[in-house]
Amino acid sequence: MSKGFGPMGQFQEALKRVKQIQEGSAKLQDELAALSIEGVAGGGLVKVTLSGNQEPTGVTIDPQLLSESKEVVEDLLLTAYKDAYTKSAETMKAKMQELTGGMELPPGLGF
Repeated sequence: MSKGFGPMGQFQEALKRVKQIQEGSAKLQDELAALSIEGVAGGGLVKVTLSGNQEPTGVTIDPQLLSESKEVVEDLLLTAYKDAYTKSAETMKAKMQELTGGMELPPGLGF
């Protein structure tokens, strides 16, 4: 049976696409690791930086904030982290959709 005809051809095309996605995902991991995504809180008093694959890479706290209570600093730090995480997750999802051509992956196979 020639390629592209019937179930065998469809299976071969699916395998080809899976291989392309696997190769692309390795490249995507490198791209994501190189990204720097910043989350901000308190009008810029607290900044948290994550890589595109959600690895924490930095925290900046404006010195004037250190005169505030521990709870205020903790709240702003958490808010900045959530902001960075949300941006990172959205970036990761968009890049995965580019890679897979919008094809839905089974749970656990995405990033």
